[in-house]
Amino acid sequence: MTTSKVFAIGFNKSATTSLHTLFQSLGLTSYHGGEWRDCEDMSLLNNFDCFSDGYPKNHNKLDALFPGSKFILQVRDLKSWVYSRLAHIRRVKALNTYKGSAIWDETEHAVKFWIQQRNDYHLEVMSYFENRPADFLIVNVTKDQRSAQKIVDFLGFTGNYTMPYANANPGKEVPEKDRVLFGHCLQALGIAEHEQTYDIYCPSLVNSLFPSDSGKLVSSVRGGMMSNTDDLSRYKGSNANE
Repeated sequence: MTTSKVFAIGFNKSATTSLHTLFQSLGLTSYHGGEWRDCEDMSLLNNFDCFSDGYPKNHNKLDALFPGSKFILQVRDLKSWVYSRLAHIRRVKALNTYKGSAIWDETEHAVKFWIQQRNDYHLEVMSYFENRPADFLIVNVTKDQRSAQKIVDFLGFTGNYTMPYANANPGKEVPEKDRVLFGHCLQALGIAEHEQTYDIYCPSLVNSLFPSDSGKLVSSVRGGMMSNTDDLSRYKGSNANE
């Protein structure tokens, strides 16, 4: 292992527990929680190899603090991501541990904020790492059956791996109120219905040449291994969403 750190910098409710379990299966020390996200606790950052469960306040700072680190943008289709967040909020409310806010609740205001924030953040991260395919990987852990192998190859490990799906409940019924709320948000934001399956961003909200879904990324071969993230700068000359 030659990298300094491994940062999973995608949003929570995007299979971060599965990533954490995979990191540990590789013999890496892994921190799964929110305390690392402010990028200020150097003791914590120095004591673990891998970090997950939410996006950092400043990935640029982490990049500067730990040269040679690997950054994984774990993504999930918009619809199931929103439903998972809403279910999580209900669970913590039931446990009387809810510490919410206007943007962390079961409301149209909160969900619309999540969708817009997701668009902005994913595009900003892709722009930052667009010329660094060796340092940056986009992966949909919940949808891509080869996600574990792509991550392992990306980190420089050998061997065959499958994703240890932890904390997953794919068959859980979505409450009707969540479906209605999500539909209202799509309509209010002017998002095309088919874009609810996209896992990077909604083109209805922004004009970008970057792929809107990880399935549109061009796989490439580096060092004899397949990668799901090539040089993102290639998309600047053409529209990957056409």
